[in-house]
Amino acid sequence: MRYFIALLVMLVLIPVSSCSEDPGEREEPKSDEAELINLELGCDGDSFTTTISGTVISVPDSLPYGIEEVTVETLEVSPLASVNMEVDTLLDVGQGRFDITVTAEDGITQNTYELRLEVKQDFDYEYQLFENYTSRECSTYGTIDLDGFMIENNLWNADALAAGSYSQCVYAYDKYGVQVTGWEWQFPSDAYGVNAYPEIIYGWKPWYSRSTTQVLPAQISAISKVKVVYDAEISHDDGDYNLAFDNWINSSSSVKPENIEFEFMIWEDCQNMYPFGDYQEDVTTTNGTYEFYMGEPTWEPQGCDWTYVAFKRKTNRTSGTVDVDELLDYLVNEGIVSQDSYLASVELGNEVCNSTGKTILKEFRVEVD
Repeated sequence: MRYFIALLVMLVLIPVSSCSEDPGEREEPKSDEAELINLELGCDGDSFTTTISGTVISVPDSLPYGIEEVTVETLEVSPLASVNMEVDTLLDVGQGRFDITVTAEDGITQNTYELRLEVKQDFDYEYQLFENYTSRECSTYGTIDLDGFMIENNLWNADALAAGSYSQCVYAYDKYGVQVTGWEWQFPSDAYGVNAYPEIIYGWKPWYSRSTTQVLPAQISAISKVKVVYDAEISHDDGDYNLAFDNWINSSSSVKPENIEFEFMIWEDCQNMYPFGDYQEDVTTTNGTYEFYMGEPTWEPQGCDWTYVAFKRKTNRTSGTVDVDELLDYLVNEGIVSQDSYLASVELGNEVCNSTGKTILKEFRVEVD
């Protein structure tokens, strides 16, 4: 009887032991991988790849000058891991450093990376404008539209030259809150006379159908202030050129070539050139003294008839403040220009002759009240 009971106990225990070892009920261990694999940033349509060295993330060569914010465009971590940052997160570059923590699937293993953001402190004007430009135009009268301004590749008198004997292009760099414009030109050494006038335009140039701003044209009687602050860097050979404003005064607020009354120039710098017309007298403004010239040109297009007035600065410069309003007042007070006429545009460029050079316009600000 005792043997029977012992055997019965053994038979009961065997199936219990077999059930506890079912492999289908085992739990797989969770991943402990917590690596940041890839991070890409973006700004204004540009993407910036980062490098990851240990736990430090950086942008090679720093971010371009002027960038204030970047967006996370790509964020890749270990499979099944999580991260404390998302795609489309906006980062304030001025903050400098950001912690990015990657947590493994096991919820325990973590790696914290430090994203370091630096912006270039110096702006390479020549490289950014002529090599890394946002816009370039080399066609005759080709234009680049900017906020409030227009750049024109004005080749108004170059058609008399042999094709292929000259070149001229205008450029703009307009990114990350930085706006720089300029142009480069090359004309034969025997191409005397003004061949072109690459320029920046503020207002309504009579040969266009619109103004770049709501401020101009304006009736001269209603103008109390027109100041231009500019800063140009010019490199050139020994050929002829100038740096001059070529502004237009019209009889009507509906601007067109037929109602031009005055071509109103202000020469700031020149080499081997003199204004058209006859010298009248010296005129002194707050920011400089100018020789005043006036004459009746013969180069107007058919149907046009205007008077040429020019103020040639007595001491050359390539930056400063120009008192356009004070020169306008002089013309009105002398009875040359009517206060009922309209200042249509303020334009700055280089009249170029037989020279080669380039201009970087670092600043061009027009203040009109």
